[in-house]
Amino acid sequence: MVSQQVIAVAVVGVAIVLGGAVAVYRDATRVGVSRPALWAGFVVVTAGSGLATYLGPPDVPIPGLLVIVIAGPALYLFERDDTKHGDEPADPHALPDGPGDESAGDRRPDE
Repeated sequence: MVSQQVIAVAVVGVAIVLGGAVAVYRDATRVGVSRPALWAGFVVVTAGSGLATYLGPPDVPIPGLLVIVIAGPALYLFERDDTKHGDEPADPHALPDGPGDESAGDRRPDE
């Protein structure tokens, strides 16, 4: 028989997985990442498989589950950053979006 705790974890887990997918889809659409539905689906697959593995077999190591769950959002964030900053030339003197962020054309040649 399934305990109420397992049911509560499953319900909250599904809500978190779907909420994460919706957040990724909306952000990908807003930023202009290509194929936002694919990225949202990827987050559902990774986070959902981590949830299913947590609820399924006993004695699953938690660090391995965290790697599975974090893989989807982390890869999406890499793609998001590449979409926002991918075409700009690298500037070794400033961090992107930092306080001294200037485009290469705004700098004096003596800098």
